[in-house]
Amino acid sequence: MSLQDFKKDNKFLMLALDHRGSFKKFINTTHPEKVSDAEVIANKKIIIESLENYFSGVLLDPVWGLPAYPQKHKPYLLCLEKTGYSDEGGERITEIEYSVKELKEMGASGVKLLIYFNPEAKNKDKQLATSKKILEEAKANDMPLFLEIITYGNEELNKTRKEWVLRSLALFLDYDIKPEVFKLEYPDDQDGCEQITKILNNIPWILLTRGVSFAVFKNQLSTAITAGAQGFLAGRALWQEIVDYQTIEQKQEFLVKVVAKRFAEINKITLK
Repeated sequence: MSLQDFKKDNKFLMLALDHRGSFKKFINTTHPEKVSDAEVIANKKIIIESLENYFSGVLLDPVWGLPAYPQKHKPYLLCLEKTGYSDEGGERITEIEYSVKELKEMGASGVKLLIYFNPEAKNKDKQLATSKKILEEAKANDMPLFLEIITYGNEELNKTRKEWVLRSLALFLDYDIKPEVFKLEYPDDQDGCEQITKILNNIPWILLTRGVSFAVFKNQLSTAITAGAQGFLAGRALWQEIVDYQTIEQKQEFLVKVVAKRFAEINKITLK
C-alpha cells in the first residue's frame, strides 16, 4: 500500500471518525447506552457524505465507521486498538482488538494505533513494546502505520504538554519505532512544533484535534504547518456540535453549512 494514497498535493487532509463509545454521547448525551448500532452508522454516514469532497482520506472504526462508508471513494485507515484503555496500577494500557492482516482484508489502505503514553510511567516499556510489535506486523503486511500518541500525567507532575510530547517522541525513536506517520498532539507552541519536525527528520507528522474547539484547532494547525507538520487527522474539533441537533435533517444542515466550510478552511491552511 502507498502512503501517497492518503495525500492531496502531498499533504494529509484527513477526517477522524473512529470514535466508538464516546460517539454515542454525541447522539444521546443523557442515555448514550440507548443508542442503537443503526443510529451510530447513520450519523457517521452523514458526516462522511458531507465531507467526502474535502478529505483526502478517512480514519474509521471497523464496527460502525466502515458500514457508514459503503461507497469507499477515498482510502481509509482502520483502528487496531480497543476503544478506551485498561487501567494497570493507575496507568493506561492500550489493548489490541484486530490484527493488521484482518484490517487489510477489510479493505483498509493503512492502519492506526493509538497509544496512551506517560514517559515516566512504569508501564512505558509495555506500551513501547506494543507499538514495536504492531509496527513489525504492519511492515510484514505492507501496510502504512499511523501511530497516534496521546500523552497524560504531565499536569500531576507540573510538566508542560510540550515537554511530555517531546520526551515521549524521543523514547519511541530510541526504541526504533518509526512508523510511516506520527499523529501528534499540539505541543503548546511553534517551538514545540519545530522541535518535533527536527527530531523526526524525514518522518512525517500530522496534527490531531483532541477535542479542542474549531477556532483553537485552526490556530494550532496554522502554527504546526508553518513549523513542518504535513497535515492533519481532524475529528471532534470539526463536528462535535452535532450533539446540539436532534434530527438527521438538522444535523445534515449543520454539516453542510458549517462543518464543510470548516474543512475547506483547514485545507487552505494546510495547502498554503
